[in-house]
Amino acid sequence: MIRTVQRLEFENVFPEEEPKPILDYLSQVSSSTLLGIIGFTTTVPQPNFDNFISDPDVSWDIIQRVTKYGKENQIPEKPEVISREASLRLSETILANRKSLLDDNPNDDKTADELNILKAFLVINKEVNTKQYFGDAQENIDRMADMLITMAFSSADIGIYSNTDLEFGKLVYVTLIKFEHLLQFLGSKAEYKYLRNALCEIFGEDDTEDLKKQVKLLFATLLNLKLNNSYKLRLEEKDKLRFLKTLASAEIEESTDFTNLKNYPIYEIDHQTFSIIDFFFVVDKFFKSVRFILKDAYNKHHNLKPTDGRFFSFYNTEFSEEVLMKIVLDDIFHWKYLVKKQIENTKDNEPDYYVRHNNRVYLFENKDILVAAGIKSSSDIAEIKKLLKKKFLKDDSRALGIGQLVKSIEQIVEDKFPYDEYVNHKKNITIYPILLVSDRIFEILGMNYILNKWYLELVKEKLGDKYNRNFIRDLTFVDMDTLIYWLPHLKEKDSNFRKIIEKHHRGMNFQKKINNPNLKNGREQANAYFYHKLSPVSNRFSEYKFPRELMVDKFRDVLSEE
Repeated sequence: MIRTVQRLEFENVFPEEEPKPILDYLSQVSSSTLLGIIGFTTTVPQPNFDNFISDPDVSWDIIQRVTKYGKENQIPEKPEVISREASLRLSETILANRKSLLDDNPNDDKTADELNILKAFLVINKEVNTKQYFGDAQENIDRMADMLITMAFSSADIGIYSNTDLEFGKLVYVTLIKFEHLLQFLGSKAEYKYLRNALCEIFGEDDTEDLKKQVKLLFATLLNLKLNNSYKLRLEEKDKLRFLKTLASAEIEESTDFTNLKNYPIYEIDHQTFSIIDFFFVVDKFFKSVRFILKDAYNKHHNLKPTDGRFFSFYNTEFSEEVLMKIVLDDIFHWKYLVKKQIENTKDNEPDYYVRHNNRVYLFENKDILVAAGIKSSSDIAEIKKLLKKKFLKDDSRALGIGQLVKSIEQIVEDKFPYDEYVNHKKNITIYPILLVSDRIFEILGMNYILNKWYLELVKEKLGDKYNRNFIRDLTFVDMDTLIYWLPHLKEKDSNFRKIIEKHHRGMNFQKKINNPNLKNGREQANAYFYHKLSPVSNRFSEYKFPRELMVDKFRDVLSEE
C-alpha cells in the first residue's frame, strides 16, 4: 500500500514564529541530548508530534497546534515530524559542528532540548519538502509515478519502508555475497595486488582474509543491534577497535548526498564506545563505497588524474559484468539444456547475457552506473528523468540499456540475430527484455513503469506493424541484489524466473476503475491500485521465504572462533 504522509514544517506548528537557522536551535540543546539523537534516530518507533515532548503542558500545546492545522487544511492522514532523510541531515549538522555543539556546551534543560530538537526537525522538513518538484505530468498514473520516484529517489539507499528490518537483512546477505566475489576477483590476478593492498590498508588489515573476517563480525554485530533495536556498541578487542575506528571520523562536513556520513557511518563516543549513524551506510561501505577506494588506487597506479573515469570502465566490464553478473545469471540458468549466446566474430550489439529455453528468449543488459550527488538529492523529476534517459535509453546517438535491448529484439524479429542461429528460423519466439542494474536506489515504485513506457514507445517505433505484445514482452527492470536474494528459489525450477516476471508484467498492466461514493474507501482503493501497478519486480514475490540457514552459514566460520 502506498502511504503518503505529510512532513510537518515549522510554519504548520509555529505560525506566529519566524523560523531560525537549524544551528540556532541545536546550539540550545545539551550535548548529551545531541549525542543521543545521532543513534536514536535509527531505532523504531520514532516519536511524532504527539509524544515528542515529555512535559505534559508543552506536549498538549503542540498537539493542539497540529490538530488545528490539520482541521483547517483538511489533512486526511496524521502528519509526521521525523523522516530518515531529516534524521541524517540533523546528525550530519551536529557532527559537522562538533566543537561548538558537543565540546563547549553548557545547556541542561530537558524540555528546552526536546522543543529545540522538534523545531530543528521542522526547519529541515521545510528544506526537504521544498526540494521536491514533481513535474507537469497530466495523467493520474503518470503523475503518481513521477511523485513516487521524486519522493523515494534521494533516500532509497537508506530503506524505503517504515520497518526496514527485512530490507536490512537482505542488504547484509547480498553485500557479503558481492564482497566475497569482489575479493576473489581482486585475488584472481597478480597484477591486481596493488588494489588488494589499497583496500586492506584503508581498513587497517594485513590481508583480504583478515578484512573479510572483520566485515563478517561487524555485520553480525549490526544484525544483533537491529534485532534488539539498539545503536550503541562497546568493544574491547584491539583488532575490532582498530577496524571500527577506520569507519569513524572526528571531522564531518555537510554535503548534499550525505557523502561524508557514508564514508564514516559510525560515531566514536569514546575510545571503546561507538554509535551507529546509519545501518545501511555501514553495510554499503563494503561494496558501494569500496569502488571509490579502488578508483583512487587505480588512478594512482596508472598515473591518472583524479577525475579520470577509466577505472569505472574497467570495474564495470571486468567485475560487474564478466564476474558478478555472469556468476549470478549462470547460477539461475544452470540447466544444460538451456542455450546461451554463441561466440561470434562480431560484437555488434552483443547482449550482455543471453539465454534461450525452447522458444523463450531472455535478453539481459547490465548497467552498473553512478548517480551524481546533485541529481540524486535534487528531488527534481525533470533532472531524474534526464539522467534515466541518458543512462538507460540513449546518450546522444549511442543506444544504451533499453536501446540495446530494442536493437536485439529488432535483430531477432528481422531474422538477423548473430548470437543464436535458431531464432532466425522461427517465427514464434517470445522475448523477455531485462534491464539489470547494480544499485538498489532504482528499485523503487514507479521506476519500472516509467522505463517500460519509454521502452514500449521505442520498440513500437522500431518494429512498426511487426510488434506483437504476445511475443515481445514488457521490460523487466531489476536490481542485482534482488536476484541474489531470490537465487535459492530461482535455481530450483527453470520456470520460476519466468513466472515472477510474468506476474510483474500483469501487475504493471493491471487496469481498474475507482468509483466509490465513500471518499475514504475510494482513496484506499486508489492507493492499492497505484501500489499494485507501480511496484518494482522486487515487490511481486512477497510470499518468498528466504532460507535463514543461508544467512547463518555466512557467519558460521567467524562466530565459531569467537
